[in-house]
Amino acid sequence: MGEPRDETWYLETKKRIREAFQLFDKDRKGCVVQEEVATIMRYLGAYPTERAVVKEILPDMMGEEASAFVKYETFEPKMLELLAGGEFEPDSDETLLQCFRAFDEEGRGYVEATKLREALITKGTPFREKEIEAFMEVAKDEETGRIYYEDYVALLSAESNA
Repeated sequence: MGEPRDETWYLETKKRIREAFQLFDKDRKGCVVQEEVATIMRYLGAYPTERAVVKEILPDMMGEEASAFVKYETFEPKMLELLAGGEFEPDSDETLLQCFRAFDEEGRGYVEATKLREALITKGTPFREKEIEAFMEVAKDEETGRIYYEDYVALLSAESNA
């Protein structure tokens, strides 16, 4: 469970939630398509499984309303609750490294981007193409086509501590 939150955290978090939501509310109608909710959550630092999004989070945001859209009025309070609770915080650096090492059977310190892309599409809940592209843009070395995962995890760690 997360630590107690003060008024400053609450106000700053509300602002971050609004800004993140607006990035995906292209038509400025106060709603986003359901499929974007998980992406917005990750942008805000919450990393639920797709199952948790579909079975727990979206139903809370939608209530009785049958719609393809999630309104800001229902998104914000649920996000405040989830972020305050810390339930979907990112994995530790060591956990991420262990995941990459599972693909690096020879212990070379890198994974071929094509091999990882294949796994992201075919194993577990498949990632969407735009999510994979965003990941590859940051993680993949353009010259070699490899993901040097220790460097990538260090980059993630530096960003989260900034």
